[in-house]
Amino acid sequence: MLEKYRTKIDEIDCALLKLLAERLTISKEIGKHKKRNNISIQNKEREKQVITERIQKFKELGFDDENFMVELFELILKKSREVQQEQGN
Repeated sequence: MLEKYRTKIDEIDCALLKLLAERLTISKEIGKHKKRNNISIQNKEREKQVITERIQKFKELGFDDENFMVELFELILKKSREVQQEQGN
């Protein structure tokens, strides 16, 4: 039974990684757009909005761990900014 759960976790992790890769690919395109249009990489208001919305969505899914969502999305957003910055160089 434990092995079945672990296999399922592995499958979910692979799906998460594919989605993160897709997100970063889109971040590259956003970086190109921002460079062409002379737009700042970081938009703090947008980042606050994203984190707030993800916290709410996590709560709707039955999990009330605001700190986890803040930490997770701060890390994701940091990487997205890095990828966008690379497109501007």
